[in-house]
Amino acid sequence: MTTTAALLVCADAVVVALLVRGGAAKLVAPSLAAAAAGELRPGRGPVPAAVIRALAVVEITVAVAMALPSLRGPVHVPLAALGVLFAGAGLLGLLRGSTEPCGCFGADSTSPLGVSNVVMGVAILAAAVSSLWVHGVGTSQTGSASAGVAGLGAIVTGGWLLHSHRKRAYTVLGNLLKQPEPAA
Repeated sequence: MTTTAALLVCADAVVVALLVRGGAAKLVAPSLAAAAAGELRPGRGPVPAAVIRALAVVEITVAVAMALPSLRGPVHVPLAALGVLFAGAGLLGLLRGSTEPCGCFGADSTSPLGVSNVVMGVAILAAAVSSLWVHGVGTSQTGSASAGVAGLGAIVTGGWLLHSHRKRAYTVLGNLLKQPEPAA
């Protein structure tokens, strides 16, 4: 695997983690994202939960497709569209003074639509365009690259979850490492 291919696999793994984490949060609890998206259309209230859940399904579907060799090339087109959507929502949030936490990167994210969404959207778009530039739209990629994306994506997602819930993780780890008390 070339250095370029390895960098693309790493970038895709991070994108997979972002999409899975954000999609899962929106799927389970769409109210945060619905309220934040509602701020982008003043006077019309929150976006229906069904729309947010549909977006979540698209995010998770794209993430899963990135780990399938036959879809890993073509899936970068809808991934680029998601990047534009996220960056656009962040830009609109900045322009409209968004204050509602969006939960875009998981339920524990409390930032409103804004700079972080623009940065993540542009990063996702850059990852998609880079892969399309190197591999092309209709090109399926090797199974090892797809396995790398899946494996690294799982590691990044797990690490992110552990970091987000580190207080609980320390408690669980502490309980696991405690020496059993001797029987009397």
